[in-house]
Amino acid sequence: MNAGDDISILNGLIGATLDSARHYQRVASNIGNPRIRALFEHLSTQRKQIAQTLQEQLAAVEGMPAAHASRVFGNLRHAMNYGYTALIDEVERGEEHVKAKYECALENERLSGLSRTVVENAYASVCEGCAETHALKRYPNAEQRHSERLEQW
Repeated sequence: MNAGDDISILNGLIGATLDSARHYQRVASNIGNPRIRALFEHLSTQRKQIAQTLQEQLAAVEGMPAAHASRVFGNLRHAMNYGYTALIDEVERGEEHVKAKYECALENERLSGLSRTVVENAYASVCEGCAETHALKRYPNAEQRHSERLEQW
């Protein structure tokens, strides 16, 4: 276990988590239903807080956060053309990718104990977000509601 391992792992998670936050905000701005919009805004804020916590841990191991151009949610724009269900499917796909990044980090034996604790806490929050987005598929008649609109980006 060395600082370089933690820096690399944390930077990867920070990039994916910030990408998730940006895309949740984009989805929120294109959803007409106030309850669903509020959920996506909440998840965006939550992801920003997770990224902040990871960045604080990164600073504690004396690293500098690197900018990562992650494409975890690359097909959201395309999914917007196909309506609510396609959009939720794409968000779910992106969330599963983010969740897998955290699982991979937690499986890495080179992650230090302090960083592991921070990542475990962040992972629990990511799992909650995944469950919330999955639950949107059960939202009754979401596609047919008049208050639901998906605008073009």
